[in-house]
Amino acid sequence: MKSIPFITELKLRGGYGLMGNSNNVDPNNQYSLFGASLGDSSYDLNGTNSSALEGYYRTRIGNRSAKWETSITKNIGIDGTFLKGKLDIIIDFWQKDAKDLLFQVPVTATAGYNAAAPSVNVGKMSNKGIDLQIINRGRITNDLGYEVNFTAGIIKNNIESLAPGINYLTVNPDFRGIKPIRNQIGYSISSFYGYKVAGLFKDRAEVDAAPDQDGAGPGRFRYEDINKDGVINADDRTYLGSPVPKFTGGINLKFTYKGFDLETYMYTSVGNKIFNLSKWFTDFYPSFTGAAVSDRVKDSWLPTNTNTSTPIFESTSNFSTNTQSNSFYVEDGTFFRMQNITLGYTLPGNILNKLRMSKLRVFASTNNLFTATKYKGLDPGVGGNADTNFGIDVGNYPITRSYTLGINLGF
Repeated sequence: MKSIPFITELKLRGGYGLMGNSNNVDPNNQYSLFGASLGDSSYDLNGTNSSALEGYYRTRIGNRSAKWETSITKNIGIDGTFLKGKLDIIIDFWQKDAKDLLFQVPVTATAGYNAAAPSVNVGKMSNKGIDLQIINRGRITNDLGYEVNFTAGIIKNNIESLAPGINYLTVNPDFRGIKPIRNQIGYSISSFYGYKVAGLFKDRAEVDAAPDQDGAGPGRFRYEDINKDGVINADDRTYLGSPVPKFTGGINLKFTYKGFDLETYMYTSVGNKIFNLSKWFTDFYPSFTGAAVSDRVKDSWLPTNTNTSTPIFESTSNFSTNTQSNSFYVEDGTFFRMQNITLGYTLPGNILNKLRMSKLRVFASTNNLFTATKYKGLDPGVGGNADTNFGIDVGNYPITRSYTLGINLGF
């Protein structure tokens, strides 16, 4: 390709591979275990009617057929360098399918009362995406140089299948009685599930005219009647959003001028939802009596303040207040963060020679300068403690701002 002068290097590549994983499985998964307890298993074997003997019961159901999960990764990419090294473009189209996913499928009580369910190979999940990196470097003047490094990623996650006859799994954490996650075929992993809030009841007349809802009252949540049967119950729960971002990206800018260098890194995450469970503690009086409350309660519903999304601040706890997973907790997790700015200065060579040094650089930097987001929690960068239940904010500590001064010396 020497006849195409603007192409310095061009490479087409592809990959295919399989990898096993069993990290999320209890080491005792293959064994059926038993325990003894007077409280859970006992019998008056002697017929005295005054004492009982300790008996054994199953504490874990074993699965000797379990095997590792398998991840199948496929990708095709292009690496290109153009304009005599001034421009790099790297693009990847990839797909990662996971099969034989290990889940604890719920079992009936007859299979083992109080017995831990085994992990079984039941699921298949797909991830598809595009990763892009563009690097442009050059000089504006003889003394002023620059480099722009842009990265971007698009991902689509989907649960393809589960165990035969099972459309969803509810193996999710119970947060103070609230179960916000349902892993369901056709949706992303760790999708949020619950009641969709249509607003707050304005008055008693609106309560009387609405579908039958347990605990309904002025200032409390008014849930949507999804199936239009005139009754609000478990059948009216619906998909509330995904914690998986649709797009993530970052940009690194670097400028050099004589001995000075200035570098900054910015990051963004777009299109994901966050289940802000911290509202359970701060926006409802009976949840955590005596604890600090958020400023939002100052705008709580009152007969004279009905144009608000914050429910009435009262001591009642029921189906229409703080006990159900609903869209009140689900917020847009999109954010833009100025992650780092660093300014440095390197002494020129002639001065270093006089000082008998090979390098002397002084610098100052700051991390987490600011975050732009509509999210009402402390930090939109919410993770999670497991693959099947992430994106839930239980009051995670935010990333703090820090400042650094330093000197790099070389002799």
